Amino acid sequence: MSGYERFLDVVEEIDKEFESVSASLKQPFYRTFFRITTPICLPAICEISIYLFVNAMTTVSAVVFLYSADTYLASVTILNLDEAGEVAAAAALGMMIFYTNASVRIVYTILTKKIFFKTQAWRKK
Repeated sequence: MSGYERFLDVVEEIDKEFESVSASLKQPFYRTFFRITTPICLPAICEISIYLFVNAMTTVSAVVFLYSADTYLASVTILNLDEAGEVAAAAALGMMIFYTNASVRIVYTILTKKIFFKTQAWRKK
């Protein structure tokens, strides 16, 4: 299940009465959003963000048309190196992208476990 599908499932599970109760208590909508909706949706929001990061690191098709002569993007440089016959350098740069993604994913996993331990204790009850 992707992060977006998980987010939609969480949003569907949120009771619709939160908004009406907060309105009857004369609470602004942003307070309800930040104190109730965001903590409930936090795991899905984090999954979406890491998916977008990894996807952005490996996307070449859209970036090829957007970069200027002064910008050196790793994914475009890999293509240029491969076309120039520098297969070993292209492979090494590709592995650097992989290592970057893997290290960010490891840091993400450690941080989300700590954050979820503090903010998602209500799910264990």
